[in-house]
Amino acid sequence: MKNYTILAIATAALVQTAMAAGKCGTQTCSKNTPCCVSGYCNNDAMYCMPMNCEPENSYSTSSCWNTAHCVKDSVQFSSSSSFAQIADYNGDPSTAAFVSQFQPSNAKLNNGELQLQLVKQSDGTGFGATVINTRAIQYGTVTTVMRSGCLSGGVVSSFIIRNNNVGDEIDFEFVGADKSTVQSNYYWHNQLDYTKMVKSPQVSDTTTNFHTYQIQWTPDQIVWSVNGNAFRTVKRSDTWDSSVNAYKYPDSEAYISYSIWDGGSGAEGTSSWAGGAINWGAGSFLASVKSIDIDCYYKGNDTTYVPPNGSSSSSSSSGDDDQSGDKSDDKSDKSDNSEEGSQSGDDDSSDDSANGSTTNGEDSDSADADSEGLSSVDEQSGDESSGGRSTSKEKSSESSGAGSVIASFGAVFTALIGAYLF
Repeated sequence: MKNYTILAIATAALVQTAMAAGKCGTQTCSKNTPCCVSGYCNNDAMYCMPMNCEPENSYSTSSCWNTAHCVKDSVQFSSSSSFAQIADYNGDPSTAAFVSQFQPSNAKLNNGELQLQLVKQSDGTGFGATVINTRAIQYGTVTTVMRSGCLSGGVVSSFIIRNNNVGDEIDFEFVGADKSTVQSNYYWHNQLDYTKMVKSPQVSDTTTNFHTYQIQWTPDQIVWSVNGNAFRTVKRSDTWDSSVNAYKYPDSEAYISYSIWDGGSGAEGTSSWAGGAINWGAGSFLASVKSIDIDCYYKGNDTTYVPPNGSSSSSSSSGDDDQSGDKSDDKSDKSDNSEEGSQSGDDDSSDDSANGSTTNGEDSDSADADSEGLSSVDEQSGDESSGGRSTSKEKSSESSGAGSVIASFGAVFTALIGAYLF
């Protein structure tokens, strides 16, 4: 009888686990392919990294890799530990400060630089690149030395801090239509107000010269600077919206990323903003990054602390995985959390209006730049796409689909046994 009781307890536990597993699109993730992203399951970094993985839809809520939090760092892209292809990343941020977001990847280390390339596809659209920091940051000063790849109208390069799940973003964006300025913007909870875009003062050609770009992000204000000169400040206190009883101020833990993408193939508003269709004969479209310095606002070691009571961000992150959702101010509202489009316009709605062009309320180009990691399975083209996941997703869908059938059968079988034993 004792053995029956032990077996019954074990069976009940298995049934409970099966019942707890979320639905990943039309399938259920298995133990061997536990991580869910956009309806597909797999076990590699592309799926299990916390900025991509959907814990509620995965094999279990603990299937996604833990979030690595901000530490003070100075990344030189001449170092082998500064960047890794996502297929080679094992989840340890000490081995790679940044990883590519796609396979195949158009990002690599070369000549002491991180280079992101936009290449022409057979359908005439561009296929770019996105790389993302392996640690999340909530407030801090981020300073990078980079050169845009916007040699032609239509090419867009980006330097962004973004939380995909909440929809908070702070960005620098470069467009081929204007090589002498960089654009700044911010978004809260995916509410895309393009009228807030502000250009920097003129600088020497951003495609041939390296400049220093800095975002200083605190609980109270955001300051954008170029070459040490601050040109824009947004104060949290000025973002209050009484209609939603919230400060529309980005304050959730987020990820730093770089990207290059084809804005010229986007919708009319996007294409016009980016400078029209790309002239593929204009040269090699390479965005290059020499370095980035990250100074965390919270000075803890590999964590993010709860701000002290009374601080303007007292209800922000407590170091939990940013997949848990909203980490904004006590007064913040969780409305309008519609998912922002990714960088591949067709599949992820980044055929949107651009900064300064508020057409149809569609997703912004800058908002798109950081959401490439959640692009759909068919994404092989489009605005900010650096490469679709179709290859790995198609492979994983077969195995995880079969696993789902087996898992479903197993769950029923164990449930019957459990009922019989009890």
